Amino acid sequence: MARTFAHRPEKAALVLGFCALAVGVFIAHDSPARAYELSIYRATPLLFWVGSGISLLLGVGIAVSAPDWYRSLGLVLGGTTVLSIASLPLIRGYHFYGPGDSLTHLAWTKDILSGAMPAYDLLYPGTHTIAIVVHEATGVPLARAMLVMVSAFVLVYLLFVPLGVSVVVDDDRSVTYAALTGFLLLPINAISVFVMPHPTSQAILFLPLVIYLVAKYVTATNPRGVPLFGTAAGALLALSSLAIVFVHPQQAANVILLFGGVVFVQFLYRLFHDEHAIARHRPLYAQTFFLTAMFLAWSPFHQRSGGAVKALISSLLSDPTAGADSAHAAASLSQLGGSIKLLFLKLFIVSFVFLVIAGFFMLGGLLNRVRGTDASAFSKYIAVGTFPLGILFVAFFAASYGQFHFRVLGFIMVPITMLGGVAFARGVDALGTKLPVSPDGALGAVAAVLFSVMLVLSLLTIFHSPYMYQPSGQVSDGEMTGFSAAISHRGDATFTGLRAPGERYSDAILGFERSRDAEFRGKGIYGNYNATGENFTAARLKRVFDGPRYLPVTQAARERELAVYRGLRFPKKGFRTLESRPGVNRVQSGGGFDLYYIR
Repeated sequence: MARTFAHRPEKAALVLGFCALAVGVFIAHDSPARAYELSIYRATPLLFWVGSGISLLLGVGIAVSAPDWYRSLGLVLGGTTVLSIASLPLIRGYHFYGPGDSLTHLAWTKDILSGAMPAYDLLYPGTHTIAIVVHEATGVPLARAMLVMVSAFVLVYLLFVPLGVSVVVDDDRSVTYAALTGFLLLPINAISVFVMPHPTSQAILFLPLVIYLVAKYVTATNPRGVPLFGTAAGALLALSSLAIVFVHPQQAANVILLFGGVVFVQFLYRLFHDEHAIARHRPLYAQTFFLTAMFLAWSPFHQRSGGAVKALISSLLSDPTAGADSAHAAASLSQLGGSIKLLFLKLFIVSFVFLVIAGFFMLGGLLNRVRGTDASAFSKYIAVGTFPLGILFVAFFAASYGQFHFRVLGFIMVPITMLGGVAFARGVDALGTKLPVSPDGALGAVAAVLFSVMLVLSLLTIFHSPYMYQPSGQVSDGEMTGFSAAISHRGDATFTGLRAPGERYSDAILGFERSRDAEFRGKGIYGNYNATGENFTAARLKRVFDGPRYLPVTQAARERELAVYRGLRFPKKGFRTLESRPGVNRVQSGGGFDLYYIR
């Protein structure tokens, strides 16, 4: 009875936290998006954020201070809250989320489902087939099934970051702080890694499961033998390695580099320090060979394979404009009242903190200053395994190619998240021995406050919003309906667009194969015609086009250009001229979609 009474505050806090989250999610679900929303943060009801804030604060506070399974329940509360925030497009009833590549992935999913394209023709069919399974099993629309798939990968990430750490450390505090660091979703940088249908992003979020199985495999003692792969964990590791090849081979190649670091360390210790604990770890040779073989068996036979590497080499050797994109972006941000430095702080300040923390921890591991044989071994494994990835990051950054360096950074941030959480916990322990305060008391309260601040900073950037000079990635039902009607009733005119001629929407509506065979897509105005800025007028558009054009203008495009980009390329007065110039007619309107015919 005394024990029950002693833990009443924790129980009350957990009940309050789960109730606050449940109410917030219900209110968000009961307030679906009616049209395009420029910022999902601002458009989501305030009560959702209040409930999420209460549940996160209580979950983090209980996790760092409460004992036993109350700590675990605090982590469940915090993790469920983060998952709910990451799933807001699904909770708020968005038709789809992801206006660029994601729409093309929706198109490929439709083609696979309809039989227009075999799954094996696609370089990365993993996420698409998962969405099809969800669609067939539940009956939800395919676009919504893809959002469910995204949330499932976020759940995998949140679960296996702490589980992976639990295999290599022997203290609950390290696992707790690793889980809290996982809540920050540091691999999501909203530049090349997103919370939307995007196979590279899903592959990166799948990585903690692979690392967990690696840890189980190499640290297994007296394992039950399984043919070929040695242990049950080995069989699951091989299966997950094959899975990541199908989710995205580029990230599978990064896993090969990471595995290579483990193999290199194991080989050196077996050769020169055979009495060391690392020499007694199960070697990862066979698993690395298997993953490499599967990668080579699958990737080279697809058209898109190797494009990034070829373009990187070409850019480094011969492109004199490498880096020009960054300079252009900096100039545009300056005109909007921002700067690259400010954007970097918004996107990467928390990641930078954990890069530094984990960096010192890995250095300590290399110098044999990390407590615990497995923790010390894995700090060495990750330090050596991420070294070639760091070189790859620098190479892509120097070439300024397609923002691929941010994909590599997102991948690196997964093991950094795991080690950073352990290092943070060890730091709290060290302070607890030197200061007259308890790691579960005052120090825990300070840590909870720090994590709460970092959670706000991190979760503010997982979705595009004007806060980071970007419009929301929402794709509304009105946009899809408008484009569908426009494509179905088109005449002989070619489609143009403010920045793109709507080919992504065409992909999602017609399917990729039919869309790319169509002849009605022209070029976007920006970057192809001298009709931006003060030249964006109906009269100018009539002169620059060599024939009749359809110009779709969505509510999303208007708000992007006027509210986010402040009319920098397409000012408000230019949109007004579309309504009053002879020879420019609005032929379709409704649902946040206007179609102009320019002849």
